[in-house]
Amino acid sequence: MSLSPLSIALALCALLLPISIAGTNVALTLLTLTLFARARHDGRRIAAAWLAEPALAALILYAAAGLVAASSSSAPAASLRDAVKDWHRLWSLGLFVAALTLEPEAPLRPVFGVSFGFIALYGVAQTVFGGRPHGMMVRAHGFVHPVVFGEHMAIATLGGACVLLRPALKASRRAAALLTALIFAALVFSQTRMALFAALAGFAVVALLEPRARRWALPALLLVAAVGAAWEFLPNGGRTISALLTPYDPHNPHQMRWILWDAALNMFRDHPLFGVGPGGYHRLFSTYHIGLLEGESQWGSAHNLYLHQLAERGLLGATALLALCATLLARAVRAARGEADTRALWAAGSVAALLVMSLTETSFQNEQFSTFILLIWAWGTISLRPRGEIL
Repeated sequence: MSLSPLSIALALCALLLPISIAGTNVALTLLTLTLFARARHDGRRIAAAWLAEPALAALILYAAAGLVAASSSSAPAASLRDAVKDWHRLWSLGLFVAALTLEPEAPLRPVFGVSFGFIALYGVAQTVFGGRPHGMMVRAHGFVHPVVFGEHMAIATLGGACVLLRPALKASRRAAALLTALIFAALVFSQTRMALFAALAGFAVVALLEPRARRWALPALLLVAAVGAAWEFLPNGGRTISALLTPYDPHNPHQMRWILWDAALNMFRDHPLFGVGPGGYHRLFSTYHIGLLEGESQWGSAHNLYLHQLAERGLLGATALLALCATLLARAVRAARGEADTRALWAAGSVAALLVMSLTETSFQNEQFSTFILLIWAWGTISLRPRGEIL
C-alpha cells in the first residue's frame, strides 16, 4: 500500500508526539508543507472542514482570551510570549482537522502502537534497571518528566482498551493485550497517581458509550485499587494514596498543592477579570507565598489547570477554557455515539481523562501533551466533518 506525503506526515506526528516536542514540531512543519501542496486542488474541502469545526472556533476564542489577559497584565511583553503557545495548539489542531479530512485512512493506529510500545518499554526499563537511588524506585519517565510520561501512558492505556473492545482483526487481540499490559506497567512505574485515576475516568466514559466495555468496569476498578494498595508498600518515597489523605501538614511535600492552590486563588481574587496574565503565576508566586517550597521560591504551575487559568486569565480565560473543554468532549461523545468505533471511543475517553488529570496538573498547558490529545481527538471525530470517511 503506497502512502501519500500527507499520510506520511500525519504518521510521523503520531510517531514522534509521545517522544519529542522538537521532533513533533519538525513533523508539524512537514504536515504544513504537504497541506500547502494539496491546497491547490483541495482548498475548498480544507476550508469547509475548518468552518464546520466548532472546536477550532472555541480554541480561537481561548487564544484570544489569552491575548487580552496578556495585554492587561503588569508585564505584557512577557505574558504575550507565553500566550503564543495557544496559537501553537491552534496551528496543530487546524493541521490535524484538514489533513484527516483529506486522508482519513492515514495509518495512525499501527504507528501509535509502535511509538507507545517503544516508549513504554523504555520507561519500564528505567524503573527495572535503574537501581534504588536514595532507597527509592526510579520513576519511569521516558524522555520527559515522569508526570507527563504517566499522562501519556494513561491515554495510551485507554487506546489499548478501546482496541481490545473493537480490534481491527481478531488475530490482533493477543498483540493488543500484550501491548496494553506493557503500557499499563509503564503508567504504574511512573507513579503518577492522578494519571491512573484519569485513565479509570476515561474508561468509565468509554463504558457509558460502548456496552461491551461495561462488563470490564468492575475489573478495571479493582485493578486500579490494587495498584493504589501496592503503592502503599513500594519504595516510592511516599508517593502513595494515603499521603494525600492525611491531615494537612505544610511540611509534607505531598500536600504542597494546597499552598499552590491557595496562591492561585489569591491571585484570582486580586485580578478577577483578566488575571495576572499568562506566565504571571511564575513571576508573582513569591509575592503570594513568602519563603521556599521544596527549596524553590518560584513555582510556574498551580498544579490545577482550572485554578491556574483563573489566576493567569481570570474569569474571561477560565470561561474560554471551559467552553473549549466542553466543545471537545461534546464533539467526541457525539462521534462515539454515531460510530462507536475505536478512534471515536478513544477520543471521548481521552478528553474525559484530560479533564480529570487537570485537577492536579496543568496538562493542557504542556504543548507536547496537548498536541498529542488534539491529534487523538481530531482522528476520533473524523465522522463529523464534511466528506470524512471512516476506515
